Amino acid sequence: MTMKITPSQKRFIEDFGNLYASYGFKRINGLLIGLLLSCNEPLSLGDIGKFLNRSKGLISEATRRLHSMGFIKKIDGPEPRKDYYTADETIFINVFHFNMSTVRKNVTIAEQFLHELKNEKSQESKRWKHNLEIMDAFYQQMTTFYDGFDRSWLEARRKLSI
Repeated sequence: MTMKITPSQKRFIEDFGNLYASYGFKRINGLLIGLLLSCNEPLSLGDIGKFLNRSKGLISEATRRLHSMGFIKKIDGPEPRKDYYTADETIFINVFHFNMSTVRKNVTIAEQFLHELKNEKSQESKRWKHNLEIMDAFYQQMTTFYDGFDRSWLEARRKLSI
């Protein structure tokens, strides 16, 4: 691999690593996604390891996880015995689905504990119930707001076809 990383790519990769770390992912996941988003060609595990200055084992673990989430995809490359990866074109909608699953988990938690506290009349539980009601309303509103987003994104994405 003779490709060089430009200073802009390096900043982009670092920013992606920091962004994903701020979401609670391992930073390596963001670095790897940033690298693959900014490269014109698929990269092998060895190439990714060299560019990110990480061990092949760590890269292999991260690629397996990101591949299973639909963030990156494995494709054929120049050497048939190596695995090559690229950013999956559906990465952003898959990230959206991942985030919305977290929103739905918040709704479930709020509703579960509101149900458990339904008959609780103590002063100690009053504030908790109030916070759970706000939590439930907030995440229900978010779910409603994003309802249909998949369809509108697919329509917008078709217009961007390259």
